[in-house]
Amino acid sequence: MSTELLNLTKYSLNDGVYILSTVNDHFENTYLKVREKENRIYSDNELMLLPFASGSNPHKREWDLRAKSFLRIKEYLKTKKQNLNLLDLGCGNGWFCGHLSKSFNHNFYCVDVNLTEMKQGRKVFNSEKLNFIYADIFNSEIPQTSFDMITVNAAVQYFPDLKRLLKKLTALISNNGEVHILDSPFYSKSEAVNAKKRTMDYYSSIGFSEMADNYYHHTWDELSEFKFEILYQLNSISNKIKRLILKADSPFPWIKIIK
Repeated sequence: MSTELLNLTKYSLNDGVYILSTVNDHFENTYLKVREKENRIYSDNELMLLPFASGSNPHKREWDLRAKSFLRIKEYLKTKKQNLNLLDLGCGNGWFCGHLSKSFNHNFYCVDVNLTEMKQGRKVFNSEKLNFIYADIFNSEIPQTSFDMITVNAAVQYFPDLKRLLKKLTALISNNGEVHILDSPFYSKSEAVNAKKRTMDYYSSIGFSEMADNYYHHTWDELSEFKFEILYQLNSISNKIKRLILKADSPFPWIKIIK
């Protein structure tokens, strides 16, 4: 259990969200426009269900895969014997910790630079175990060794420098803490070149080519200086066998990093 806790009482609140950094309206406005174009702005009722999306959700097939990732880490958390201080970086609307808070008594810290969706999450998931925090992880007063676990769900691709990010996150966890990366692609160097082109083509096709400048394609080589373990990978032999029975599963790895 980490010994130093994040004291939020000294920070201002905006509709239940603690503000630790200057709000960047420009990025958020662009990001929300893209989310709206992609039909990813959800009603309160739909958010309450996630990751178990309703039949009317336009991204149900994607959420079905993310639900499998969620259930894996939920089972993993059952192995932890104490209450944790858990930070979810890039939390968006907070569905991940919101759903976990229904089953665990951990202290959840939901961090993002998307104030609009965090306000929605604060409203929908009304639990004292949840703390919604607007913060630039590099430029906010978050003490080192504050957390037992940090999760990054479908979000590392929005950070330009993965090594810098992981050095920061490993400094924020306790000596026995863990960083978990979920539902994000990793590439070989050659694969990354083609992936960048696909990303540019995609954002151009929906009228937001500038968004490609905020989406990064990280490679396995960038993890080389960290102590990491792959807890799930689609193409492992065991998962290939499971897919014959259970069909589709997440194409993205689950990576655990320790100090």
